[in-house]
Amino acid sequence: MVIDYSSLITTGQSVLLLWGNTSEMEKLEATVGQMRSLVAPGGTIHVENVERLLLSNHTSSRFDVVLSGFVSNAGLSFTSDVLAEIARILKPSGKVCLTQLLDEKTLIDRWLTDLKLSGLVNSTFQTLNVNSMTDGALTILFTAQKPNYEIGASSQLKISFAKKVKPMESRVDKETEKVWTLSANDIADDDLDLIDDDELLDEEDLKKPDAASLRAPECGPGSGKKKACKNCTCGLAEELEDGKEPETKSATSACGSCNLGDAFRCASCPYLGMPAFKPGEKIQLSARQLNVDG
Repeated sequence: MVIDYSSLITTGQSVLLLWGNTSEMEKLEATVGQMRSLVAPGGTIHVENVERLLLSNHTSSRFDVVLSGFVSNAGLSFTSDVLAEIARILKPSGKVCLTQLLDEKTLIDRWLTDLKLSGLVNSTFQTLNVNSMTDGALTILFTAQKPNYEIGASSQLKISFAKKVKPMESRVDKETEKVWTLSANDIADDDLDLIDDDELLDEEDLKKPDAASLRAPECGPGSGKKKACKNCTCGLAEELEDGKEPETKSATSACGSCNLGDAFRCASCPYLGMPAFKPGEKIQLSARQLNVDG
């Protein structure tokens, strides 16, 4: 299998080469020598056994390219943890290139899925050659890329949940605005009849009322003629219809506690809401109690 490494790595890059078969040390040294000539000057080639990768404690985002399967023709086996570790040590936008010997199309799809689940993107594959020594198995080159951001990175989204209120000008219909607009030309129109507000009041309306006429009539003798209420139930309406002078009836207490105050009165007590008084005493309300604003 002959691969052009110049299409995979370039000058100044930090490259990690994974290997697994200790019987191919000479081929490993030759491969490292070819890659060093491609990344020089400024680039580095690091060699790591795939079985020791999880124990190597490489720092995150260290390598530009991770290569695997370029020393052994049989390829290397990877677990999901190893693929996740490769994604961790790759720099943002870094890429991984690995070769595998596969004899089924379903295995290709499985590899593409595993690369995607490890956090890599843009997974692709290409067939390099048919290996006659392995019953026609295909040598597949898989490439994938780390996203251009660090794994686990976060960024604050600027989202406003405030309800946008349209300006008043845009919500007013122009035709409606014209109806309620009175211009100087409209007032000067001869056909427009305006009413003088002084003509709405006559001389009687301008007279100041007498204070005595505004006073409410007092109860008792000489307070004026009594009128029956609408829907009268006390018998006053019948007395007025018969032409009799209304008699002042004194309410009698059935419980004997009406004079003590509301705390001792029943719900139907005629004195409910009135102040306490002595038995037989006429209830008098002071001017302060009759004044609702006091």
